[in-house]
Amino acid sequence: MTAETSVTRRSTLRATTAAAGAACALALAGCAPAGNTGGGAGQTPAEIPSGGTPYQVGKISELPVGSTAAGTANGVEVMLFRPDEGTVLAYTDICTHAGCKVAPAGADFKCPCHGTVFKGSDGTVFSGPAKTALPRYAAAIDGEWITVSV
Repeated sequence: MTAETSVTRRSTLRATTAAAGAACALALAGCAPAGNTGGGAGQTPAEIPSGGTPYQVGKISELPVGSTAAGTANGVEVMLFRPDEGTVLAYTDICTHAGCKVAPAGADFKCPCHGTVFKGSDGTVFSGPAKTALPRYAAAIDGEWITVSV
């Protein structure tokens, strides 16, 4: 008696499912960020190196304590947070998960692509798929203006 090999629906389904799973894994690997762009979740982000030139991004009167806003410093879009009367923090507007643009959301920043929420107070990940915090720019209050160095 000889064993006969035949293609069954079950073996075809197994092979197709395995191939589809491998294709999905490769596709998802392409969504990973290209490098480490900040500190880990729960860590204060590193400051982005800058040329040291401060640019006015808005008036301090337009950013109430505890709120977030967007601004532009020399063509670079930044996210702003004002934790108290004398301090302003500035972060990149690029999500550390997949490179989408984050936006102000109350006292936090939110990525519309995959739902990551970053804390305005320190740029760390509050929830979502991102694993690293938003890198921070040097920011200051200069009279009535908010300045960010890029």
